[in-house]
Amino acid sequence: MIEDNPADARLIDIYLNEAYGDNLYTLTTAYDLKLGLEYATQKFFDVILVDLSLPDSFGLDTFKKVFEKAPDTPIIVLTGLDDDNTGLNAMKLGAQDFLIKGKVKAKGLRRSINYGIERNNLHIQLQEKTKKLEEKTEDLSKERRKLSEAQKLAHIGSWEWDIKTEKIILSDELCDIYGLTSGSFNSTYESFLEQVHEEDRAATKKIIEESYKKKIPFDFYHRVVRPNGDIRTIHAIGEVILNEKGDPAMMLGTGQDITERIKEEELEKLATAATKSFNSVIIANKEGEIEWVNDGFTSLSGYTLADIRGIGKTLFEIVTETRFPSGKKISKSDLDGTPISYERENWTKAGERYFAITTLSPVLGKDGKIERIIAIDTDITLRKKMEEELLKANRAAEDALMKGNKALDELMQAKKELEESMKVKEQFLANMSHEIRTPMNAIIGFTDLILKTQLTSDQNQYVDAIKTSGRNLIVIINDILDFSKIQSGKIVFEQIEFNLHDLVATHAELMLYKQEHKKIRLSCSIGKNVPIRLMGDPTRLSQILLNLVGNAVKFTENGEIKIKVDLDWDNTDSAELKFSISDTGIGIPKDKLEYIFEGFTQASNETTRKYGGTGLGLTIVKQLIELQGGSIQVASTVGLGSTFTFNLKYRKCQNVNAPSRIAANGNATKEKLDTIPADKLKILLVEDNDLNQLLARKVITNWNWTVDVAENGLKAVQKVRENSFDVVLMDIQMPEMDGYEATGKIRRTLPEPKCNVPIIAMTAHAITGEEEKCIKEGMDDYISKPFEEAVLYKKILSVYRKRNNQQLTNINTSENGNDKQ
Repeated sequence: MIEDNPADARLIDIYLNEAYGDNLYTLTTAYDLKLGLEYATQKFFDVILVDLSLPDSFGLDTFKKVFEKAPDTPIIVLTGLDDDNTGLNAMKLGAQDFLIKGKVKAKGLRRSINYGIERNNLHIQLQEKTKKLEEKTEDLSKERRKLSEAQKLAHIGSWEWDIKTEKIILSDELCDIYGLTSGSFNSTYESFLEQVHEEDRAATKKIIEESYKKKIPFDFYHRVVRPNGDIRTIHAIGEVILNEKGDPAMMLGTGQDITERIKEEELEKLATAATKSFNSVIIANKEGEIEWVNDGFTSLSGYTLADIRGIGKTLFEIVTETRFPSGKKISKSDLDGTPISYERENWTKAGERYFAITTLSPVLGKDGKIERIIAIDTDITLRKKMEEELLKANRAAEDALMKGNKALDELMQAKKELEESMKVKEQFLANMSHEIRTPMNAIIGFTDLILKTQLTSDQNQYVDAIKTSGRNLIVIINDILDFSKIQSGKIVFEQIEFNLHDLVATHAELMLYKQEHKKIRLSCSIGKNVPIRLMGDPTRLSQILLNLVGNAVKFTENGEIKIKVDLDWDNTDSAELKFSISDTGIGIPKDKLEYIFEGFTQASNETTRKYGGTGLGLTIVKQLIELQGGSIQVASTVGLGSTFTFNLKYRKCQNVNAPSRIAANGNATKEKLDTIPADKLKILLVEDNDLNQLLARKVITNWNWTVDVAENGLKAVQKVRENSFDVVLMDIQMPEMDGYEATGKIRRTLPEPKCNVPIIAMTAHAITGEEEKCIKEGMDDYISKPFEEAVLYKKILSVYRKRNNQQLTNINTSENGNDKQ
């Protein structure tokens, strides 16, 4: 800073400290211009603050002297005058900003300094880019000179046509080819067409306009007439350049003078025609009078040159005696200086039919007019016969294809009907599941509530029977749905990481409530060498264990049920595990063991009557295991119990040592419910069924939480918008707006934090994939009806705590990331 007033200098220092802090800036002060200029040349500064009124300098001269010494450093002018003109004039000379003393504040000073540094950096970058651009411009000029020389050597010129301005620019070489000077060309499209030969003008215009319209390149030949009357043949190549909107903006191209090359090519053709050729060759004069034929013509047609001359017919009369598909006749006027080809049918001197491809090529003189005509016939008779045979074969194939397509259509129709039938079946099962689960949720839920009240012994027995029957009905529904999915081939197995120890312990805990009223002990053990974390499908493994352990509990009244997991074999990447579920139940007769895994089969009719079930559980278990490449066996003795053993292979998760939830003695212990949070939760229940509303409200209020109810998704969105809830329990199938759409509107349309409210799907839909769909739609968790109170309680606490921890983490992250400048 160059400032002679100590008070002003001190005030600026205070503002800098307020704006940046002690550790983020260093201030060097000079009290006159001489010392300031010395500092500016000896030290590097990010910015220079200079007062224009100094003891040894005044006004804009002060700025000019500082700018001369430090042109690359941003300079901010300090002035004590209220008039802005002095500061603005300084900015015109190169200052980045000006500040009026007495009106300077910390915030404005910081903004001015940051702005000055940024603007100066941009100015420096612009200078560097300008320098590079100038260098590239010089290189481009050199390349253009080289291109001009190359064009002269190849007789190729280039052109550019700006479609908007209709201006055409021709290179020097193209002007030379056209016989023009830069001053004699009007640079318009119309003036360009005037250079084209009158006979070629219409065709040239058509080709260029078609290229413009279809936005495609062009490549063709045309003639131009020089001012001295000389005719040149041009090979024109061009393309359309599109703008950012895809519309034509410019056309670029080249023109090459090929006049001499064409003459050389025609002379080569004449030389070839004068020698023996497998093709038929005729040379005629410009009037079509035949002058020469080769042996190939005589071999193909049977006519000699004498025969042709004796007939007295011209080349055009000979080629028009054939039948053309279009009925057109060839004449001299059809030749416009370029070759023409066509396919024709003809007859030999002996009256035999043959086919040929005829090419008529004009030989032009120096004046651009036809001097001679060469006709070349290529015999394609054999090809035509093959085409006729192929045509017949194609017709036969088309007939066969039509028949095949008809059969295929019938097959596809049958397949479509079968698929529709399967869809109807699946939809029926899904709807039936929903319709049964909805009232069952109320039945089982209210029985749980009744069982918590004071009942007589008989009443307790009756209600417990209702609850047991309800649960059996749910098991039957689940078995039928799973069996249907497996039969339709729609089972998909995941490959995700899971903790085997947690999974086994959790399912042991889930089975505890089923054996509470029985005199049996449930235990589980996992071998020490069994990997903790694996890659596979934990959901399907859970389903298998629930079925097998559930069966063991159902058929065992006294004794013990053991869940055991051992390592069968392993390598670096994989491990095959052996699972066994043993019980001391009723056992299975030997003659029934081979049928036990068949669908809808149980050990006896008495089993079905006494214990219930569909006989699908073990069928589903077997198919789930075998679809994953495993196998299952059973050993049983009537009256002593059964042991089901199955093997499954999983991939290992490397370098993971997660703690196990298995107790030291191998017994699973029943976990108590989490304690109620200090703050009572406020729950929104979205449910259209009156009984389920009553049930859920009663369950939630028993936990000393408050609950509000919305009859459909539309009202749910409105209630979340107008109120604050800790958790939303969202039904899926509802009138007016279903749970998926309501969740989407909450997540996408409501402001924070309302859009982040935890949502648990609570639905009677229990088909495969329903949970994954709910999570994908934005819900936090999923529970199917009828629900267990303990499970619902845990899920509510889980999503509530997870969301709140996430919000806290986000807040902490935001605070840690603030810019302290």
